[in-house]
Amino acid sequence: MIEENYGHWHVDYYNEELDFFTTATGFYDDIGTWEIFFDEYGTDDLYKILGLNCDIDKDLGVLLFRANDFNEAQEKFSKWVETVLIPYIKANPKLKTKGTKKMF
Repeated sequence: MIEENYGHWHVDYYNEELDFFTTATGFYDDIGTWEIFFDEYGTDDLYKILGLNCDIDKDLGVLLFRANDFNEAQEKFSKWVETVLIPYIKANPKLKTKGTKKMF
């Protein structure tokens, strides 16, 4: 299992039906958990998706949540993508990820 000595890892989500892929990055913190950051969209879009109260790091993106291990992070990220991100993208089809031309 990838844990504290690794430094960081990527949590991926792919939906074959939608041909949709996205990823987040987990960083081990000094309290013994993993911080999961999402940076696939620009700052303005992240605020629209998550609300103005979210905290966006200019280098890492927005902190979505903390997890105790990779499996928990994968489960939480998949649920977040399916319940928050995909519905938002479907409602805002002009939203573009960094480096891509279109979404759905």
